[in-house]
Formats: sequence, C-alpha cells, structure tokens
Amino acid sequence: MTENDNHHQIFKKYDKDHVLICRWTMDKIERKDGTVWIMNHFFVNPKENTTQILDKEMPTTLKLAQKSALPIWPLDPVVIAYFAQHQEFAQYWYHRPFTL
Repeated sequence: MTENDNHHQIFKKYDKDHVLICRWTMDKIERKDGTVWIMNHFFVNPKENTTQILDKEMPTTLKLAQKSALPIWPLDPVVIAYFAQHQEFAQYWYHRPFTL
C-alpha cells in the first residue's frame, strides 16, 4: 500500500511459505509544526537477517517520504540507527536525536 492520502500505512512481507518476514506501520499525523509520518515498531522475524531486511525495505519508506514531501519520525531504535547510517534519510528525518 502506498497511497499518500491514506493516513495509516501497513507494510508486510512474507516468504514463499507464507511466514511473516517483516512488518511495520506508518501513520500520518498533524503536529503544531506540520504533518509528519510516524514510523512505528519495525518487526523482523528473528530467523531473518535484520540488516538485509532493512536494506530491502527502507527504500519503500524513503519513497513514501519523497512522494508525500513529508518527514518521517522513526520511533524504533533499529530504524533510528539505520537512519543515522544512511545519509539519504537526513532531509526526511523528523526529530533527529542530537546525540547521533
């Protein structure tokens, strides 16, 4: 699902045996300083390689931010670490921690 006018986005990936590989949601919210995407918990099946899954799935998140021209507020520490390591997310990162 990638419709920008849908305020609740759900992303899921399954393997060929229909076992969940990963899942995350994003919610478009209004804040005093503007509209943002909240990126909630990013679940990765413990049997999967988290780094590889993030490398495959984060471009979807970036495309949504680019298409909607809205920043992303990641709440999951794994995603925050990913954003910190990938400069292409810098201009879309809402509430970037000062300590990174």
